[in-house]
Amino acid sequence: MTLTKIHDMKHRIAVFILSFGFVLLLTGCSLRDIYIAPDTPASVPAAPEDSVSHTLLLIGDAGEASAVTPEATLRVLTQMASERPQRTTILFLGDNLYPQGLPDAADPQRKEMERRLDEQIRAGTASGALTLFIPGNHDWEYHRPGGWDAVRRQGEYLRAQQQQNIVMVPENGQPGPHVTDIGGDLRVIALDTQWWLHAFGKPLYPGDTDQMQSRRRITDSLHQLLRTAGSRRVIVAAHHPLCTYGEHGGFFDWKDHLFPLRKLHPALWLPLPGLGSLYPLSRMFGISDQDLSGSENKAMVRAIDSVLSYHPRAIYVSGHDHTLQVLRSHEERYFVVSGNGVEKHDESLTYGEETMIATREKGFIRLQLLNNGKVRLGVISSAAGGREAAAVELP
Repeated sequence: MTLTKIHDMKHRIAVFILSFGFVLLLTGCSLRDIYIAPDTPASVPAAPEDSVSHTLLLIGDAGEASAVTPEATLRVLTQMASERPQRTTILFLGDNLYPQGLPDAADPQRKEMERRLDEQIRAGTASGALTLFIPGNHDWEYHRPGGWDAVRRQGEYLRAQQQQNIVMVPENGQPGPHVTDIGGDLRVIALDTQWWLHAFGKPLYPGDTDQMQSRRRITDSLHQLLRTAGSRRVIVAAHHPLCTYGEHGGFFDWKDHLFPLRKLHPALWLPLPGLGSLYPLSRMFGISDQDLSGSENKAMVRAIDSVLSYHPRAIYVSGHDHTLQVLRSHEERYFVVSGNGVEKHDESLTYGEETMIATREKGFIRLQLLNNGKVRLGVISSAAGGREAAAVELP
C-alpha cells in the first residue's frame, strides 16, 4: 500500500470518527431517572379523596401485553380504577394492538390479538369504570392500506363485549371530534389523529368530496366543542402528541446510533457505527409522518394547536411516544404524553424548555379534577407498585 493510500485512509477514518463524535455530541444520553424541572415543585401534597371531583387514568400504547408475565401497569391501573369507579374514567390513548391492529377472523394471529385487547378490556370490566379506547397508528394496521378495516374490526370487537362502559371513540375510523361529558365539571373530546396521517382509504364527513374539507370541519367542530364547554374542564385526547421530547419528537440517544438493531430486538447489541445513524437521522429529518418532523404531522399539529391556542385551559393528552411527560408551553398551555403502558417498551427521552416532568418509567399518568377547578397530574410508577413518582398542580 502506497503512502498516499495510507494517508487517504487515515484521513477518511479521522473524518468518520469526527462525524460520528459530532452525532453523539448532538444526541447525548437518555434520561435515566425522573426529571423534574427546576421551577416545578418537587412534591405536591396528595389530594384528599373528598377534594377530587373525577379521575382520569391516562394510558397509551398498551397493546403488547406479555402472554407470560402479567403486566404490572395494567394491574396497577385496574386497582386504582376500582377504588372509585363511578368517579374514574380510563383512557386508552391508542396503539391498543401491536403490531397491526386486529386482523380478520381467519388470520392465525387473531386469537393472540384478542388476548392482548382483552387484557386492556379487563381493566374496565373488573373495575366498572368508564373505559374509552382511542385508536392509534398501529390499530390502523400500522398505517397500511387495510387500516380502516382493522380499526373498524377493533370497534366491532369492543361492542361485542356488550359492556356499556367499554367504548371506542371515535368509532368506525371517523376522525372525530367525539365528545363525552362526565358530570357537570368535565368534558373529554376524543380525536383520531391517525385519520389525519393515514394515506389510504378512510371516511370523510358526509357530503365532503376531499379530506381538506373534512379537516376544516374537524377543526371547526373542535373549536365549537371547546367554546360550548361552559365551566367544564376540557381534556382533548388523541394518540399523537403535539409536543414531545422522545423519539417521535426527534430525540435518539447514542445507543440508537451505535446499536440500531435493538429496535428489532433488545438483545441485538451489534455495533454499527456510522451506518447505524442513518435510521435515527432520517427520522429526525422527516422521513416518517408518524414523527413531528413529518410534513403531514406538522400540518396536523398546526391545525389542532391553532384551535387549542384560543382555549388555554384545555389540556391535550396523548400517547405514541413510549414515555411519560408533562409539558407546559410558553403560553401556559399543558400537554401530557402517557405512552409507556407495557414492560416491553424502552425508548429514548430527553427534556427541553417545555418539560415539567419526564421519565422513562413504566406506568401511566393520573389526572385528578379537583373541586376547586384545578387539575392535579401525577406520574404513577408501576415498578413501584403504583407509587406516585412525581406530581404537579395546574391552575
